[in-house]
Amino acid sequence: MKQLTFTLRVEAIDDCKITCHIDNTREDNSLHYSIKDGAVCLLKDNQLAVSIRKNQHQLQKILRSAIHGKLYVGQVINCVFLENFPFLKDEYFNRFIRLDRRKGKLDITISDTGLHKVHQIFADGSCNHETKQSGYGGFTKAPDGTKIFFHQSFSGGSSNMMELLAVKEGLRRLAGNTTIQVNTDSRFVIRGLVQWVHFWKYNNWQTAYGRNVRYAEHWQQACALCEGKYIEFRWIKGHSGNREQDLCHLLAQAAAQ
Repeated sequence: MKQLTFTLRVEAIDDCKITCHIDNTREDNSLHYSIKDGAVCLLKDNQLAVSIRKNQHQLQKILRSAIHGKLYVGQVINCVFLENFPFLKDEYFNRFIRLDRRKGKLDITISDTGLHKVHQIFADGSCNHETKQSGYGGFTKAPDGTKIFFHQSFSGGSSNMMELLAVKEGLRRLAGNTTIQVNTDSRFVIRGLVQWVHFWKYNNWQTAYGRNVRYAEHWQQACALCEGKYIEFRWIKGHSGNREQDLCHLLAQAAAQ
């Protein structure tokens, strides 16, 4: 996927729109962003404008997030786009999300049916705010049904961090396999490994606002474990009666005590 980077500087904010100056060192432009409906208007007709229009959804995501984070006049945002990147929609989480990173590829597809006879990971994380302890638990499952369990406890931490560590540990244990199914109740981890990490890599593991990505070291390690793999992500709603995911939940809770 072709990379597009540019800097966005906020010049004015009112009740209806945000006015910004954008620059990619070769060209510049000005844009108006409608706060009400997300419409983008570019004042110059140049190649930078063409590229932004083709990937307008990515710009809208960045600005919506910036508004939520109290956008201010003079704020500079480093924008990194990957042309035609297939962002995950909420309805995709009811299906199987596949990430193909074999032979240097980055393909993201959706399937109505899951892979069969592949190694699986089931993982969950937990955080006990009263004891300030956290932990994760899970297991790998071979095609013949053999399960190998894992868990670990931590002082401090957060639920999101534990969810990420649980999946990372499963990936580490199956590092020798090229086709894997990951089962988790964390959309945070799925979105991170399927889409966010590819943008963070190009932005030196910083957010668009220049802040360091939370849990960057663990994201980097998990991302590296996905390299060269064909991974199917299956989101399982927490406490929905899935026996294997419920078992992971119990393991994670016990680790967090």
